[in-house]
Amino acid sequence: MKTFSAWWVAVAIGLCACGSTGDDGTTLDGSATDATTGGDSPFGGNDSGPTDSGTGGDACYAPVDMYIMLDRSCSMGNDCNIGDTTTNTKWCHAVNALSGYFNSQSATGNAAALQFFPVTNHTAAMCTTGATYDTPAAPTTPPAYTTLPTNGFDALLNAATDNNPCVTPTEGAIRGLTKFTAANRRGGRVTIGMLVTDGDPVSCDTNLTDLSNLLQAHYAATTIRTYVIGMQGANDANLEKIAQGGNAPLHPDTVGSLTGACGSTPSPCRHWNVGLGNPQAFIAALAAIQDSANGCADGGGTINPN
Repeated sequence: MKTFSAWWVAVAIGLCACGSTGDDGTTLDGSATDATTGGDSPFGGNDSGPTDSGTGGDACYAPVDMYIMLDRSCSMGNDCNIGDTTTNTKWCHAVNALSGYFNSQSATGNAAALQFFPVTNHTAAMCTTGATYDTPAAPTTPPAYTTLPTNGFDALLNAATDNNPCVTPTEGAIRGLTKFTAANRRGGRVTIGMLVTDGDPVSCDTNLTDLSNLLQAHYAATTIRTYVIGMQGANDANLEKIAQGGNAPLHPDTVGSLTGACGSTPSPCRHWNVGLGNPQAFIAALAAIQDSANGCADGGGTINPN
């Protein structure tokens, strides 16, 4: 099987969740120097490693637990296995990008759980309950998250297909994501949700205000942010509406090596546009999301209480 090690090594992923800047009312600074030249994060702020609190040097380490909800509707394109460099579809790019991210040594200390929407047994009842979507496809046994780096997600990413059924039940996915993250918070870590999609909601409640309000209520009750990542085919304005409720920090259109991060919406914005999902763009967005989730810096995510 082919590997993607060359460009995983080339991409700096600030995953220790310490040492970034960013605030709900400000933009991430995409003009800072690269992390390999002087210690500055490519997404703003100074990245001094796990012991940098960002508040005067007190020891701080707040790794990230993320629940990733990945769109697998038919519009994502043809299936492929991890390592395929010839299938030019959003699904193929997404599974390869996620695999490389999960396997990266730079992800050490963080953790992830993964589910897809729609699930193969999707029913209308799941729209209002979030049932099944509130349970990861991996890991399937406690603890709720798998510690990174790991290749433990690879078999699932290879086995999951992208085209059955052909609906996008965003409401069910959001309800499941919010239920899971609220119920699975580990002390001293930062919990976030990620919704990755290439289209508008189809089936369930498709009202954008309603969907945004679900995320806003979740944030108000838990301070858990939800990040919305859009791929080609998604309406940027609609994703931005949903992302407003997720309360992810604002960011400019260019963040480090990632350009067009706001898509067709004005900059700064809260959602992330990764186009066709080319792995370099996808990984750059994931890196910036982890940077902004920094619980050890002003404007970062809320560290879960012990």
